[in-house]
Amino acid sequence: MRSKSGALRWMAVIALAVAAVPIALTWRATRAAGQEAARLDWPAPASGGWTRSGEIEVQFRPGSGEDAIKAADDRIGLSPAWSSAKPDEEEIDTFEAPAGSDPQALLSKLQSDPDVLAADVEHVYTEPESVKGAAPAGSSDAPAPDSGNWKPNDPRYGEQWNFRMVHSEQAWAQSRGMGVTVAVIDTGVAYEDNRKGKRARDFGETRFARGYDFTAHDALPNDDNGHGTHVAGTIAESTDNGEGVAGLAFDATIMPLKVLTAQGWGRSSDIAEAIRWAADHGANIINMSLGGPVPDRLMRSACAYAHEKGVTIVCAAGNSGQEGVGYPAAYPECIAVSAVGPTGKLSFYSSWGRQVAIAAPGGDKMIDPNNGGILQNTVLDDGTGALVDDYYSFQGTSMASPHVAAVAALVEAQGIRDPDDVKAVLQRSAQRAPGPRARYGAGIVDAGAAVALAGAIHGDGVARFWFVALLFVCCYLVGRSRKGVLFGPRYPVVGAAAFAFGLLFPDWLAGYLGQTSYWNLIGHSVLIPLGLLMLGTTGRAERRALGWMALGLALHLGWEFLRGTLPVSPDLTTIRIFPWIVVNVLAGFGILASGLARRDA
Repeated sequence: MRSKSGALRWMAVIALAVAAVPIALTWRATRAAGQEAARLDWPAPASGGWTRSGEIEVQFRPGSGEDAIKAADDRIGLSPAWSSAKPDEEEIDTFEAPAGSDPQALLSKLQSDPDVLAADVEHVYTEPESVKGAAPAGSSDAPAPDSGNWKPNDPRYGEQWNFRMVHSEQAWAQSRGMGVTVAVIDTGVAYEDNRKGKRARDFGETRFARGYDFTAHDALPNDDNGHGTHVAGTIAESTDNGEGVAGLAFDATIMPLKVLTAQGWGRSSDIAEAIRWAADHGANIINMSLGGPVPDRLMRSACAYAHEKGVTIVCAAGNSGQEGVGYPAAYPECIAVSAVGPTGKLSFYSSWGRQVAIAAPGGDKMIDPNNGGILQNTVLDDGTGALVDDYYSFQGTSMASPHVAAVAALVEAQGIRDPDDVKAVLQRSAQRAPGPRARYGAGIVDAGAAVALAGAIHGDGVARFWFVALLFVCCYLVGRSRKGVLFGPRYPVVGAAAFAFGLLFPDWLAGYLGQTSYWNLIGHSVLIPLGLLMLGTTGRAERRALGWMALGLALHLGWEFLRGTLPVSPDLTTIRIFPWIVVNVLAGFGILASGLARRDA
């Protein structure tokens, strides 16, 4: 008895020691991911600079109401200029600092006000430089290579090398984004014909949700620049309609939110309000192909708010061509995307840094001037103020970001909705990249692999539930027919219940903690039954129950390892966690054997 008890203790010590290594590695990676980017030396925008020190922006606490906001403004002694037609909806207002006043003193006063959640000076953010093709791309009759999967009949789909790079056709076999809404926070989208603009020709079958124009304070977020429509096209341009090119998640719904002017500049308060507006009006994903080198408190607060509400936020890393990820991409709530060209190597213009989560096709016309960009339908000013509706080839991290947002939509349509889980699926399924992590993140986004992984995670959980339900009934009947010999002479159902717990508990834990929590390593191990055994359990039925629990945990761990669905950080490779997996699986069978073999004390 003593020797067996000692063996169990040694087994527990070994399992703890082996589990400690991947837990420590994941914890270290989690801490590193939360660090912010350094301030970047980007060229100042043509409008005069990244910071408007004479303009103050304030985010009041949610639920403050218009009366409370006005009372706070009276206490502060300044008159607000509301950012939208409904100032109490997102609780953001802006005002000009009086001449000769100290902006920092005003900010300190605002931040100490009990009704104020965040306050900052107004900042300027832009669409990244050097993204637009000057002329419509030439038509090509070259068909797309035959992959054996379904492909759309859009005549210029063959020119979309970027979709083939991310394995779009493999993804379309399982998901096309139905039921997912993607907010495009940009220059607007050419989504309908109205007094402010037109609907682009290849968006006739695209689904649109109600949007808003935060620059003009009305409900007509039409595009007067072309950037936002091009971005929206990559996500959900009308597909298989015999016109133009395809969209990657073409069954998804686009929510157009205009925050950038026709010149491509926007105010941080407008962007912050658009983020909150999207989260409050049903957006599942936000794409922001915009940025700047200076952090902003209201924007950070808005990103945290949207993330907390379950919104996946995808952002362009920037087009500085140097190390340093811009904002909002550098915030930990956001998925920062760098850009690669047709060869899969980092594009010459792409920003990079430790905050980059993943890379995606953004184009590189230095490699291929004719076909190296990203081709989509959009509207561009012809120089006279008229908008030309055509197909244009752009390049930039602005073009890379919507690829990731679209794949996120395909993943969410498979049933994975938590933003951290979506990010984990994107990173764990990414293609290997030819360079360091700071440039490519986890690798190049792979739509086909991401959809397959999302389907496996969601589907396997459902399958395990029904498998346990059926097995529980069978085991109960068999146990009764053999007088309980399998699970114990007195309580034949206890062993089956313990096995069910072992097989299903890790799914519950991962659903509660997220797919990248290091605590999942504990929940997927046999430490729970080992610990209970070490507490001195001596009854035969209890020992057998713990043995069946250990078997359930071991089988679950082996199942997810073989399927590639183990919920751990993408930083933990198979080589790093393989010893831990082997020890736990063997320990699970060992505990079962010990429980079945030992007799009552």
